[in-house]
Amino acid sequence: MASSTPARPMPLVVSPRGQITLPKGVRTRLRLTPGSVVLLREEAGKLVLDPAAVIPIEHYSDEQINRLLTEDRVTAAERAAIRRRWRVKPRRRRRRA
Repeated sequence: MASSTPARPMPLVVSPRGQITLPKGVRTRLRLTPGSVVLLREEAGKLVLDPAAVIPIEHYSDEQINRLLTEDRVTAAERAAIRRRWRVKPRRRRRRA
């Protein structure tokens, strides 16, 4: 949903916790609602936010999930580093009864 005309810069203030608030007009135009996911990337010294398409895993078949897992190129060490950086605890495997 990128605009074809360059937008005016909008000043946003970073809170002490590192948070920013997106203006309501931006949220409305991009259809961002509470719980929406955005992707942040740094590009040539600039921050770029993109709306993310999130599809619940229930919509994938077992074959698609297995294909995604086999094509995953992130090593276990890289995955652990990402989890540490994002402070995400590894999932516990459930025991089958």
